[in-house]
Amino acid sequence: MSNSPWIIDVTAENFQQVILEGSMRQPVLIDFWAEWCAPCKALMPVLTKLAEEYQGQFVLAKINIEAEQALAAQFQVRSVPTVMLVAQGQLVDHFTGAKPESEIRAFLAPHLSNPVEDAKTQIRELLGEGQLEAAQMLLQQAIQAWPEEVDLQIDLARVLIQQGQTEDAKTLLDQLPEADKVRPEVKGLVAGLAFADQAPSPEVLAQLAERDDSEARYLKALAHLVQGEYEPAVSLLISIVRDDKGYAEGAANKTLLQVFALLGETNPLVITTRRKLFTLMY
Repeated sequence: MSNSPWIIDVTAENFQQVILEGSMRQPVLIDFWAEWCAPCKALMPVLTKLAEEYQGQFVLAKINIEAEQALAAQFQVRSVPTVMLVAQGQLVDHFTGAKPESEIRAFLAPHLSNPVEDAKTQIRELLGEGQLEAAQMLLQQAIQAWPEEVDLQIDLARVLIQQGQTEDAKTLLDQLPEADKVRPEVKGLVAGLAFADQAPSPEVLAQLAERDDSEARYLKALAHLVQGEYEPAVSLLISIVRDDKGYAEGAANKTLLQVFALLGETNPLVITTRRKLFTLMY
């Protein structure tokens, strides 16, 4: 008997709990085997390894056909090893005979969720809703679980910048692999860090209060960006593109592209602003 919570010896007594009820929560991979079956003994370590590796994405249910003949008959098992996958109380796939690990992974893949992608989806939803603190917490947890996922580190740097934690963001971006530092979104984030250096001082900003020329709008936009006030910043930049496209060799347009990289392409503000920019450019 295994000590793993994801590997269970199934009998008639726990069949309903493990397989029927359990498969409503996550897929259950049933391994029908027998002591005298050499291929079964070759297959079992592979299934055990995958069950441990996938950390609960599926449960491995082991059924000894000699001890549980009624269960073997119920599933119409005619030879061993026979492996069946049950999800939501229904048989969704099966195979017979010992197979290599690569084929078993391919067999499982269509039926299992990807925890990394699930986490990324949840993070994107939080970012889309503007829940930056919750997104930051989830990103930090995800990076601890999957430190090799550079996309998560980039997303965390973006969130840190949006919350004004520029030093932490700079440290994180500096630690990225060299090959990833040339990615457009990373360059956009580095540019986002530069907003703080370019933004006007409070004294200069006060002097700009009554001005509405392109330079004043641009500096006001930078001031908003430093404060994480992206909507008024984008509005000012769009107005420059509309009224004075050539200002400072297209500085407003370039800054908008940096803001897009900073916020991420799924951000609602980016989506709507891109439409406006496209209209103005053509």
